[in-house]
Amino acid sequence: MSKLKPISLVTEATITLSTLSAVLFAIGFSTSFEFFSSYETPYLLAAVSSVGSLVLLFTTRRFRNLIFTSASVERQLAGLTTLASDSVLDLHAIIDSSAQGKGWNRLVQVVTDKQQDKGIERRLNSSNSQAATEQYARALRSLLEGVAITDRAGRITYANPAWDSLLGIEGSPARGQLFRECLASIGLFNWQECEKELFNGTRPLSVELMRTDMQADGVLQLSRVPLEGRSNEAAGFVWTLKDVTQLALARQSHEQFLASATHELRTPLTNIRAYTESLLDTPDISPAQQREFFNVIQSESARLSRLLNQLLDLQQMDAGSMTLSTDAFDVLRMVKEVEVHILPLVKEHNLKLTCKIAPNLKTIEADKEKVISCLINLLGNAVKYTPSGGEVKLIAEQLDTLIAITVEDTGIGIAEEELPKIFERFYRCHDDRVANIEGNGLGLAFAQEVAKLHHGELKVESQINKGSRFTLKLPLSSIR
Repeated sequence: MSKLKPISLVTEATITLSTLSAVLFAIGFSTSFEFFSSYETPYLLAAVSSVGSLVLLFTTRRFRNLIFTSASVERQLAGLTTLASDSVLDLHAIIDSSAQGKGWNRLVQVVTDKQQDKGIERRLNSSNSQAATEQYARALRSLLEGVAITDRAGRITYANPAWDSLLGIEGSPARGQLFRECLASIGLFNWQECEKELFNGTRPLSVELMRTDMQADGVLQLSRVPLEGRSNEAAGFVWTLKDVTQLALARQSHEQFLASATHELRTPLTNIRAYTESLLDTPDISPAQQREFFNVIQSESARLSRLLNQLLDLQQMDAGSMTLSTDAFDVLRMVKEVEVHILPLVKEHNLKLTCKIAPNLKTIEADKEKVISCLINLLGNAVKYTPSGGEVKLIAEQLDTLIAITVEDTGIGIAEEELPKIFERFYRCHDDRVANIEGNGLGLAFAQEVAKLHHGELKVESQINKGSRFTLKLPLSSIR
């Protein structure tokens, strides 16, 4: 038994039209026959036939339009069933002034307008996305830190110029290489030690890679974070690389300073205790020997005080809490005090000290103790880095509303490329002649901080093997 197929709207309309036409024809023929039989009038037959024909013509045209509208709509709707969800709907208006035709045309217009709006939005989003991508790419190329991306297999899929530069890769960029092989080929000092940690697990981590066994030769900080893929699994890694040599050296100097300070604190305390016990336990000690012991105790107390002040200054600089205790004082007298303080050290190093102090120096309102400490640091450096037989100058002059105090030497000098870094805490110059000279890298950082707190400035001029010149400029009043 065959299945009955559903009748389409067009077929149904065609059957209806045919049936209606047959009925109208039968009615017209019957009516015409009756009139003709009754009245036998040919005119009446013609009139009835004409009316029937007009009705049939009108009805046929009406149904034809309905069939055309229905067929067009049905065809377009049937086409939608095969479209994907994100496809553009291809709908067209129809020529039909009926309510159905007008309704369909209105629907087509609304859908078309919506699709045009979405198309414009997609183009704008695509344009914005492309612009954003280009901007991100420029940003990555401009970074001083190296950035690289690796896939699941550990192959580098992206590396910015800084990455290649920091690793010293020339000619053949890192992109496309296996990450492990890329770093292993650089010849890093502690690569084998770090390699195990880097390739064990997927958690974020950071390691320091050393070029040699000396931190001064270069330290690189390598960090990684997982690149999430589907199901939150690592699809690869994002790596960053930056030069932290100065940071590592500062940390090392910080640790050395604390260790040295701890040791040096014990020495004066031990001496003070020993000489005090000698004075207490020896009742018949001579006045001359008593004076000698008291001088040692005073000297060690001053040494202890300097160490404690350095530790306090370091703590305040770390916390950014260094403050001033300002008061008015005579600059001429203050500079004389500094001269007297530094003279024994100058003689000990077989140097010549030349002082040029203008007699017209005005009174200044500042933190006297911190200014003195600043000048002693500058003079102490001049003495340390000037070979025997050299000269150290201390110059003080009045410049309108400023006091300028200059410390000049004929020492080993500072390389031009290192001048911007010498005011950093714990920074030590890379000159081999500096390595054997005791220092903690805090003196110039402290002096710079004192100058800034007084709204002044500390400038440096230097040439290798010719010497250095530091000038401290302070306003007459630091209160603002």
